[in-house]
Amino acid sequence: MFVWFFVVINKYQTDRRKALVFFKCEVRMNYVTQLAAAAIMTVAAGTADAASITFNNASLGTHTNYVESGFHFDKIRVVTAQCASKAAGRCAAENAFRETTMTRTSGGTFDVNGMWFSLLTGNAPLTLVTDRGTASFGVGSFLKDVNVQQKKGYDLDLTSLSIFKNVSFLRIVDVSLAANKAGHGTGDFRFDNIDVAPVPLPAAGVLLLAGLGAFATVRRRKRSAA
Repeated sequence: MFVWFFVVINKYQTDRRKALVFFKCEVRMNYVTQLAAAAIMTVAAGTADAASITFNNASLGTHTNYVESGFHFDKIRVVTAQCASKAAGRCAAENAFRETTMTRTSGGTFDVNGMWFSLLTGNAPLTLVTDRGTASFGVGSFLKDVNVQQKKGYDLDLTSLSIFKNVSFLRIVDVSLAANKAGHGTGDFRFDNIDVAPVPLPAAGVLLLAGLGAFATVRRRKRSAA
């Protein structure tokens, strides 16, 4: 009787230990699965398609905020005259020492591959500022052997300039070179069709960090159980 009772108790304890080990393994595997899924979702969220900002849906006015294709503009001025697309009839403009800054709504960096612009006067160049540097394009400058003139539209290719790669912001500034009697800038330009490409998060790096984190968690729990 005693032997039978001992065998039953021992079997119960053995089954209980097996069940506990199985439960711990299942919890660990669920944690690893959730962590991997979170990493994949993070990579997917950091990956976005290239876009061209056209301002076609922007409200007309001065110093308004605008969001398009995942990019935010502060203090943007939208007009209907002398734009790249006469059919759409809307583009952004700067004058009187004004500026606007473009950033990603979700944060992160992006490439600026090009844009359209037109200088309505010769007093202020199109000045582009990023966290990597500054570039200006004015009347008399050359774009692929083409002399920039007033009131003519030009497609600006920025793909070969490193200061527009992997940037966190693009600031478009009217740096007026002259002022009227009231002290306001006399520069005036239009810009449109800003071609941008969000820089995705490095998928391999995120997944590697997730895997290392899961491995470290499993080892730590294993030591605690021991």
